[in-house]
Amino acid sequence: MIKLFATDLDGTLLKPNNVIKQEDIEAIHRLKEHGIDFAVATGRMERDIVKICTEINHDAHRISQNGAFVDTKDNQKILTKTFDAATSSALHQAVDTFPNPFCITTADESYISFKTPEIKALEEILYFPLVEGVDFANDYNEAFLPSKYMLLGEEKDIVSFQKKIDETFHEVCESYLSDPHCVDIVPKGVSKALGLTTLADYLDIKPEEIAVIGDSYNDIPMFGMSANSFAMSTAPEAVKQKATHVVDDVFEAIELIQGKVSTS
Repeated sequence: MIKLFATDLDGTLLKPNNVIKQEDIEAIHRLKEHGIDFAVATGRMERDIVKICTEINHDAHRISQNGAFVDTKDNQKILTKTFDAATSSALHQAVDTFPNPFCITTADESYISFKTPEIKALEEILYFPLVEGVDFANDYNEAFLPSKYMLLGEEKDIVSFQKKIDETFHEVCESYLSDPHCVDIVPKGVSKALGLTTLADYLDIKPEEIAVIGDSYNDIPMFGMSANSFAMSTAPEAVKQKATHVVDDVFEAIELIQGKVSTS
């Protein structure tokens, strides 16, 4: 029996320009009728999830920044994973050599090295503005530690630089192509699967009682922990191959798991 449904945001629940289909909203609201809890697992910040929950008028457990932070729907923070100060400084200096824009994200803010016209256009559809300027490589301390670095640009450029980061920092970080134009660099061991496992343990839910849906490479770890995984039909082929089902929309996945609940 499914007890928890977790969805990715961009490319999954969120369509272009942050649009959420009405059918998906209605399906999410029906989850409660079937005794199924709801979670969002995303590379975005927790404040973005809160904003979206307000828009759809539905609370959610919140797995943010690819699993670096987990907050329950009653606002209990049960997981925090950041880089330490020394690693933060070293990573900062490394990504500072990346010629394209890059972001540094903490629990509360997202900083960008510089804003191109493309970044400014992107910013218009973000829920919160990016803070321009990252001149703080030597200022990290226990009160100011990053949870994620993001490389932005064309896929061939960011993947090439990603390999350099992986070679140098493989002992302290993980990296994911979360979007064709974005590589996320997070602390070692951090993934959506870690966040989801932490939440499941807190809720006393077994992996087989979880259903997940996503569309990108950073969703693969949570596909691996659930026998009820759904990839969006728009996902890369390598991502779809890791899921047990492929659907066009979130509401289709919810209808399928509700069918399992009704007949179990």
